[in-house]
Amino acid sequence: MSFSSGYHPVIFFLITILSALFLGLATVYLSDRLELKQLQMPLLLFGLCVPCITALAMIYASRNGILIQDFLERLQLFKISSTYLIVILLLMPCTVFLATGISLFFGHSSDQFLIANEFSVMKGWAILGIAIPLLLAPIIEELGWRGYGVDSLRVYFNLFTTSVLFGLLWAVWHLPAFFIKGYYHNQLLHLGSVYVVNFFVSVFVISILMNWVYYKTERSIPAVILFHSVINFSSILFRTEPFTKCIVTVLLCVVSIIVVVYDKEFFFSNSVITMK
Repeated sequence: MSFSSGYHPVIFFLITILSALFLGLATVYLSDRLELKQLQMPLLLFGLCVPCITALAMIYASRNGILIQDFLERLQLFKISSTYLIVILLLMPCTVFLATGISLFFGHSSDQFLIANEFSVMKGWAILGIAIPLLLAPIIEELGWRGYGVDSLRVYFNLFTTSVLFGLLWAVWHLPAFFIKGYYHNQLLHLGSVYVVNFFVSVFVISILMNWVYYKTERSIPAVILFHSVINFSSILFRTEPFTKCIVTVLLCVVSIIVVVYDKEFFFSNSVITMK
């Protein structure tokens, strides 16, 4: 039985993207007003939860027993081969270390190998600023993106096209964060447009790699949650400079090209997902 009758990607992404833009604008408004700042984090957390809430609502509202069972099985799919476990745990940390080493030849500091003084991605929210990127975001986002969003595209497109489309939509979903004061993305905006462009390019590349891991692990949601967490952790653990993060993106581009070329049939096959 085809998945296409159970998934509605247009509705899902319209809800998630429009909600992100609306809630993002509201959060930007609050970030300019100190007396309302305490409302900022709850609003951000709700925005983070929208893809997950939408995915769960659409899966269970479908009343499609096969679709619901498939989702529950993917939540419990912990079988990850040693090859992909190595990719999940080591790809991003090794890439950051290599990029840091390369940056030294461009005159950048070796202090980048040291542990960061502050792990928070949002100033003034120390604990939540750490918990969100390392724990909450990977779990909540992936329940939405891989729980519904990516598969809803995959039933209509090959894996490469799916990854490109999802990368574009994921990038738009992140857009409001660039205008929220104190947020990591807002800091990139002030550093210069090249770093903003680098972020969006990295989103596309990471989308390809995460989807590759997701489908290679038989659509294991726990596997991609772990991968997402390791990517976020590697990005904030060390004193990595913005210039070095551009090198990280270049290296990940190289890795993704190698993966796509090596596994060309896997990415460009027109076969669709089918329910068991």
